Amino acid sequence: MVAKTFKTLLAAAAAFVLLTAAPSGSHLAGVSDAQAQSIVKVGRKGAGTERIVLGLDKSLVIDLPADAHDILVANPEVADAVSRTSRRIYLFGKSVGETNIFVFDRSGNQLVSLDLQVERDVAGLDRYLARFIEGSEIINDNIVLTGSVLTPQDAAKAAKLAEIFVKGGDATTQETGFFFGRIGDSQIVNLLEITGGDQVMLKVTVAEIQRSVMKQLGTSLNVSGNANGGDITFGVVNEGSFGALGKRINSGNGLSLGANLGSVNLSAQFRAMEEAGVMKTLAEPTLTAVSGEKAIFRAGGEYNIVNGSSVDDNGQIVVNYREIEYGVGLEFTPVVLSPGRISLKVRTSVSEPTAEGAVPGFVGNVSVLSLRKRLADTTVELPSGGSMMIAGLLRDDVRQVVSGFPGLSKVPVLGALFRSQDYVRNETELVIVVTPYLARPVAPAKLARPTDNFNPPSDAQGALLSRVNRIYGGQSEQLPPGRYHGAIGFIYK
Repeated sequence: MVAKTFKTLLAAAAAFVLLTAAPSGSHLAGVSDAQAQSIVKVGRKGAGTERIVLGLDKSLVIDLPADAHDILVANPEVADAVSRTSRRIYLFGKSVGETNIFVFDRSGNQLVSLDLQVERDVAGLDRYLARFIEGSEIINDNIVLTGSVLTPQDAAKAAKLAEIFVKGGDATTQETGFFFGRIGDSQIVNLLEITGGDQVMLKVTVAEIQRSVMKQLGTSLNVSGNANGGDITFGVVNEGSFGALGKRINSGNGLSLGANLGSVNLSAQFRAMEEAGVMKTLAEPTLTAVSGEKAIFRAGGEYNIVNGSSVDDNGQIVVNYREIEYGVGLEFTPVVLSPGRISLKVRTSVSEPTAEGAVPGFVGNVSVLSLRKRLADTTVELPSGGSMMIAGLLRDDVRQVVSGFPGLSKVPVLGALFRSQDYVRNETELVIVVTPYLARPVAPAKLARPTDNFNPPSDAQGALLSRVNRIYGGQSEQLPPGRYHGAIGFIYK
């Protein structure tokens, strides 16, 4: 497993400042010294300045070279100094910041000058990160996380632990321009590099089967004539009076008979029709996206519908159109949780224009088509190469209408001459299969194109044998040169 390393950007700089800022001859109490021991001894008295780094909410004991009489703390809000004996003082870190402390003897002469820097002690954070993120190696500091991890979840876990650790703290003494977040006035910098594979290829299979059955059987009678100058018309109810659910089948099939008896016209139409149809829809879009980013795929078309009209300055009617997309759509956002585990938010749709539910247009008497749409939106967690099926998207429509002459259509046997029956049934089943893969780049030589190994026919083969491509793979034929992958001979003859 690749080691995860978290180290500070400021440790080296702090050590460099300690070595260059102090005057020659003075004893140094550096970061490592002050934190590694609880008692610091000042070797000599005088005008020299000692620099000490103290952890927040920690204490430190300073042994003085002579008896102290007076202690001055420049900023008591950062640190406090307490004297129990004349040769020893106790320092307490109260808040993150810097201050200086002066110690004087009984004559008013300066014994010691201390430059005190209070920072967070992140030894506890080191232990937490090493405990919860396996294989991590950490160098202490308070706001910067650097190194490499395998997954974004490890990076978020480290940042969350650091966030909990500094919750409610004051501003740090080190300034930086890259922040992961802020807790109070504290700053957390996440400079972790994700080394694991974070590209996901998604393969979606959309399979749909539609089956429709229509049947029609019946007789339509019509009698018309005039009496005393008035017209009399008698017949079955016309199909325009039915709603969309029970609308009769528009069919011109059938046998029509007619006769004229003086001023009376007789017409009869016998209709018998049966129709069945099957439609198959199959789409397999494939997309690749970086972890955490959205990828979108569209395959289909657009059609325009009337969205309104207006009148221009010349009195001409201007028709406004709106574009409607239809076809197969795919949107997905992958997140790589760990090697082999992928969280996937998928949204897929299949739509097509249909005359069902169409409404008459108000411009040019053009009907406005409706859109039949099937949509699936879900979030799942899958292994690389595992599949998820969205099934159960079924639709079964049955429509039946009977029209006839009241009373006569109910007469047994003979009533069939005075009624007509229409039957329509539509069945649809849609299945969506989603398969994610962790994707890695490959060499161009390993990629195959649909046009590979295609050879057009010769003039003789095209003219005499009506071939549209060269057929190869027979026992007596020499295969054309080229790269072959898998089984050959798959070109349609």
